[in-house]
Amino acid sequence: MKPSTKIAGLVMLVAGSLAGSGFAQQTASERSDLARYQKYAEAPVDHVNYFQINGFQYLAPDKVAIWFGVNKLYLLTVQTPCINLAFANGIGLTSKNNTLYANFDAVTYDHQRCKILKIVPVNELKMKQDEARARAAASSGG
Repeated sequence: MKPSTKIAGLVMLVAGSLAGSGFAQQTASERSDLARYQKYAEAPVDHVNYFQINGFQYLAPDKVAIWFGVNKLYLLTVQTPCINLAFANGIGLTSKNNTLYANFDAVTYDHQRCKILKIVPVNELKMKQDEARARAAASSGG
């Protein structure tokens, strides 16, 4: 085998393992939060209007939770690879006129852009109410 072929094979092997290791970055807490949000997920929407980003949370190499206000939580699915998204200190959006579109806009961070493939609203109010009821039932012993 030619040395250049060996090098190309090695590069492909390393690139493949790095791409696959993106899912290994997900912590148990992130998996738990993602499952909790998905339990209250509604039907995907093609766009969402917002005023400002109030917070975000990395959940998986292709999933980010983003808050646009009180009880306005959305799960964004982004195109991978989104290298080091887990370590982003802040994110931006490429939207125009405060409207974010799936399959058009992107999450931006650290000079990178990750296309948004899906926008899923999460019924955060119902999630909080259910969690409060569960805590109340647990504290009352039943």
